Amino acid sequence: MSQITRTWLAFAAVGTALIHLALVVSSPLPVGIVLTLVGLTELVWGVAAMAGIRLLAPRLALAGAVVPIVLWSIVLLVAVESSDSAIAEPLRFLPLAIAAVLELFAAGVLAVHIRRENTGEQTAPPAPSAGKYLLGLFVGALVVAGLTTPALAATEAGQYAQPHGQHGVVVEDSEHGGH
Repeated sequence: MSQITRTWLAFAAVGTALIHLALVVSSPLPVGIVLTLVGLTELVWGVAAMAGIRLLAPRLALAGAVVPIVLWSIVLLVAVESSDSAIAEPLRFLPLAIAAVLELFAAGVLAVHIRRENTGEQTAPPAPSAGKYLLGLFVGALVVAGLTTPALAATEAGQYAQPHGQHGVVVEDSEHGGH
């Protein structure tokens, strides 16, 4: 697997982790515990993937990318079948849909990596030039940030975040101007 692809996987894992951790605030306790464990695991794996030469436990990472999607699907099915939207309400749709997109990307890349590893097709790709690596890094960061930012804004934590660049009105007292 190329360094660029491994970096994109790391970005996707960290972005997904941030989304899952941001959803903890509005979730009931049992769901919050699961989201915390999943988010922390994704964060640790993403940092390890970015820092390491090899991917850590790609089969477990593949399962870890698919399990949150399956759990979310089950919660949605239960909510639809019971006609009780309150079941899925704490798990906001947009953040989890974006997390699912990032997880599906990671699952697809990991599945290809595992298949190549099993069939012996895995050859070490040449290291990209510095320019190609930086361009790949930039594109990956841009895509993940472009997906993760609106997802974070759509969480309850994002609803209460202080708008950047906006501050209270500054009142100048002209009576004491200059001293």
